[in-house]
Amino acid sequence: MALITTLIPAYKLEHLAEVFLGLARQTCRDFRVIVGDDSPDGAITSLIRDGHFQSLTKGLNLSVVPGPRHARKNHEMLIEQWDRSTPFVHLHMDDDLIYPDFYQAHLKAHESGQYCASVSRRWIAHNDTAPVHGVNLPDFVTSSPLQAVPVGASDVFRSTVPLCYNWLGEFSNMLLSAEGLRHWPRPDTQTINYYGWMDIGFILSAVQHLPVICLRDHLGVFRQHAQQSTRQLGGPVQRVAFMAWASYALQAWKEQRITAAQTVNAIKLTVRECLERFPEGDSQVDRFLEIVHTHGASLPALYDAFKVFWLALLADSVSSSRPPQQAPRPVSPRPPRIRLITA
Repeated sequence: MALITTLIPAYKLEHLAEVFLGLARQTCRDFRVIVGDDSPDGAITSLIRDGHFQSLTKGLNLSVVPGPRHARKNHEMLIEQWDRSTPFVHLHMDDDLIYPDFYQAHLKAHESGQYCASVSRRWIAHNDTAPVHGVNLPDFVTSSPLQAVPVGASDVFRSTVPLCYNWLGEFSNMLLSAEGLRHWPRPDTQTINYYGWMDIGFILSAVQHLPVICLRDHLGVFRQHAQQSTRQLGGPVQRVAFMAWASYALQAWKEQRITAAQTVNAIKLTVRECLERFPEGDSQVDRFLEIVHTHGASLPALYDAFKVFWLALLADSVSSSRPPQQAPRPVSPRPPRIRLITA
């Protein structure tokens, strides 16, 4: 049995060769690869079956399955395809790159204890793979004498949610354990949970049960570019992502994981992000801003009002298919016209 199942929710063709190159060069070979093809007209499946990537994939245990035409459902479908068949899972995005020792280093980190995931540092790049900058780590990681630092729920919550800052990173720089994946967040029709941003949402859910271990080595490249899903602002999936920090903050406050002041800070940052990214007249974003304006003086009242709005937004997001790939549309920022919570 392989140790790792690499799941690639694939939509874009441009960087897939580099994804396969990173996998082909792994010093640890004990993994298999499943590609979930969400590309238009199954273009990725055709390229793989026609041998377009043969020089890179000939040494890989590779299979391809049709995707559901929905970014989040593609992740979930691939996890179902994995079906707990290996102790570890790597969700590798279709535009990132991992370095040759990625799997070897992550597996070694997992040998030191039971963790929901291992997380390594990643360089940020643009359209190529040349590092442009990195990501700042919190003091409790940088001041540790350890090269691989275990981090529990309290430190994860206080260093991410109040600041709306995901220093842990994306799935491409994580190796998830089978036990951690038991706590994969899914949209709920009754309560707020940590569904939203898939990567940090998973960490916030799973770290409540098992710690995460953070590797201080840079073991991959995260690519930022105009075609990223999070930069396509036309659908409910993107609205869920950008408003997710508000839901995380309110739920973490409800669970007494962060303070009221920290919750207020996260709400303010989420509001600012929405004002900057979404144009006036976006009905769902405007409704969120109205809820904050109307109920923001009381966190209990805000929680109740936001919950109704959020669950409806999630239902809309789950039922929506992936829109055609397109360039980001121009954004006309709103003026900061709403009253923000102050207590």
